[in-house]
Amino acid sequence: MSWLLFTIAAWFILGLELALRDLLQIGPAGIAPSFVLPLMVFVALWAPARVAVGAAFCLGLLVDLTGPILIDGTTQAIAGPHALGYMLGAALVINTRGSVMRRNPVTLIVMTILAGIASTIVVVFLHSIRDFYDPFAWKPSSELVVGLASSLYSAATAALLSVVLFAMLPLFGFPAGNPHGGRASVHRA
Repeated sequence: MSWLLFTIAAWFILGLELALRDLLQIGPAGIAPSFVLPLMVFVALWAPARVAVGAAFCLGLLVDLTGPILIDGTTQAIAGPHALGYMLGAALVINTRGSVMRRNPVTLIVMTILAGIASTIVVVFLHSIRDFYDPFAWKPSSELVVGLASSLYSAATAALLSVVLFAMLPLFGFPAGNPHGGRASVHRA
């Protein structure tokens, strides 16, 4: 994988997410789509497993550092929950990519939703553990609902980004695999 292209894509997509988050937000609860999540899923669909998990960690860490939460009246960035959540989401995609058609935009959309749900569960779990020993204004049930709704909303950004990401697929330099994106057929003599 071309880390230079990945870095440029991550920088651009993160900037897009930060710029449009408030504009695309639904209601006061904070339901908003993620632009970074579809990029993570795209990389997890095509990159070698170790590279995909490393890229997911980097993207999750960026989300953690740019999405502070309210603690004791001040906003603070907590590094880790999204990074670990994105790693789990990437693992989910990696373990299912042999069974899906990777070149199909619907695959990117559905996998974005599933990875978002897995990531949300990890983030809510980790923040809940932190809230247990260091209480802050955290409502796990409402945060879980917001996270799950945001995962569904991220399907729209995955649909839009699929056009650009699939067009850039050769530039990323992913290793050659099954060109059809599904399971490779095995022929025995």
